[in-house]
Amino acid sequence: MKAIMLNAYGGAENLSLGEVETPQVGPDDVLLKVKYAGVRWGDIMAREGRPSKARPTPFVMGQEASGVVEAVGANVTKWKPGDRAMATPPGGAFAEYVAAPAAALMPVPEGVDLKQVLAYPVNLRTAYLAVYTWAKVAEGERVLVHTAAGGVGLLLVQILKRRFENVTVVGLTSTDEKAEIVRANGADHVINYKTTDYVEDIERIFGPKASGFAALGERGGGVDVSLNGVSGSTMDTDPKVIRKRGRWVLYGYIGGRGQLNLAPIGYDGITIMPFSCLAWAGTPDWTAAQRFVRDWIQNEELIEPTVFPLEQGAEAVRAFEDGSTWGKVVLEA
Repeated sequence: MKAIMLNAYGGAENLSLGEVETPQVGPDDVLLKVKYAGVRWGDIMAREGRPSKARPTPFVMGQEASGVVEAVGANVTKWKPGDRAMATPPGGAFAEYVAAPAAALMPVPEGVDLKQVLAYPVNLRTAYLAVYTWAKVAEGERVLVHTAAGGVGLLLVQILKRRFENVTVVGLTSTDEKAEIVRANGADHVINYKTTDYVEDIERIFGPKASGFAALGERGGGVDVSLNGVSGSTMDTDPKVIRKRGRWVLYGYIGGRGQLNLAPIGYDGITIMPFSCLAWAGTPDWTAAQRFVRDWIQNEELIEPTVFPLEQGAEAVRAFEDGSTWGKVVLEA
């Protein structure tokens, strides 16, 4: 079968299209005939060997796939050949077939497009946890969404504008084209951070925040919440716009780890939350997020992803990584 291989840890130049054996199905596994495979930031981390380089190269990339069940292991009773499913295996999804533990599959309802469904099980779970569990966004608040046209960012905007009545959303994007997409999805204010200083723009929109000892409990302008999957240089700029007693959710490192200087905000009472979905696995909040995902897939208007053929897997990963895509990116097998 055709597959996108990682030949050595490092950059996208180490990815190539190759021919490998179709995977064998273990007793607790399902073999999925892949129709689409999703590209996610975890693929970039795996390619670079984060958090570990323990798996020997070469191996097949990919952690999300949707398609039709081809075969099931001896112990599998929930699935049968012909079922439509979406899988989140630890690897191997960038291929024509992938074997995944039966527990890593979810059904795809009839009428739901197999390429659209990939935008949700991982990204929407993260967005749900960010909004409801971590930030605990409330009506009447102002929320800053970084990378608002990205796979998680666009879903954050949609949740905040579809499921709340009075939340003001500020979306940050890197191009004017992406800004139009974010605006079309309901954001109240959209800032192209490549051409505009977003701190100055937020101060223009809401007024400057009140900060420091002399301000006591005054909050001034700024935003109540920042949902930040970037980190990097935004570790310096976000504190300038998060109001006193605000919340700062850090859930990713697209821009690098960055450094946090607490001195300028020592009197601001900001709750700083470096979070990962994995810390919530198996908890009631995780279960609620999964339920939210299933409900959203069945009842909401779904995102149309950007599609690359499997043969262009390396190009797709490179485009995703450099930010030239928007929304969900998938490979068609």
